[in-house]
Amino acid sequence: MELILALVVVLVLIVLLGLKIVPQSENYVVTRLGAYHRTLDAGVNVIVPFLDRVHSKVPVNDQVLNDIALEVVSADNVVFGAQLLVVYRIDNPEAAVFRVNKIDELVIGLVQSLVRSELGKVELDAVQSDRGSLNVALLEALEDAGQTYGIRISRSEITDVRLNETTQKAMAEVLAAERERRAAITRAEGVRRATELNADAELYEAQRRADGIRAIAQANAESNRMIAESLDSEGARDALIFQTARMQVEALEGLAKSSNAKLIMLPGGPSNSFREAAAILKEM
Repeated sequence: MELILALVVVLVLIVLLGLKIVPQSENYVVTRLGAYHRTLDAGVNVIVPFLDRVHSKVPVNDQVLNDIALEVVSADNVVFGAQLLVVYRIDNPEAAVFRVNKIDELVIGLVQSLVRSELGKVELDAVQSDRGSLNVALLEALEDAGQTYGIRISRSEITDVRLNETTQKAMAEVLAAERERRAAITRAEGVRRATELNADAELYEAQRRADGIRAIAQANAESNRMIAESLDSEGARDALIFQTARMQVEALEGLAKSSNAKLIMLPGGPSNSFREAAAILKEM
């Protein structure tokens, strides 16, 4: 009876040793007699006790490295510091366990190497102004490099760019010069525009004066044409002389009524006009 009880206890122990419950965030890499055998996924798994052994417990959730710092030389020979954040996940636990010793150090080394290579292709201004495109290029390069080791890098971000004091001073001078250049261009554009507007205004005024002179000349020409046509008709000349004499009489009458008029000298022209007008009225 005791022997049977002992056998039952041994069997229970063997079953318990062969029963492996894997959490959701991990995979177990199992070896058999020292060689890779299989990978246990999340859930309840059974292995052969004493032959199989859990070699490594590999996390399969996202891992974050946010303190990757390095010095970079840009395409325009500016030395600056860069801070990066990398998110990766182990897709192939077997490769991650047996091909590399320390995953984090591998990822940091890949990131530093590839970031120096990518950032060395562009100038400093592009690093600061176009981080989105650089992050995409870095991610593509890191994904290709990580596949060999069973790693999938899902995100890579340049979180900070640090400049030394000399570089900051030089950039400040460049920015000040650029602002002054833009201000000078703006002032020159304003002067040019004002000159153009003044010239347009003067041209418009001259055109309007020319249009007025042209209109007066046309009106005078039309008036002269009508007078010339009227003179060709019978009695038109006598009517014209009569109207001219009447206008002269009215002008003299107005002059005589003026309070400043003390002495009025009548020229010969108006007297002749009076006689011509009287003769015309007599004939009528």
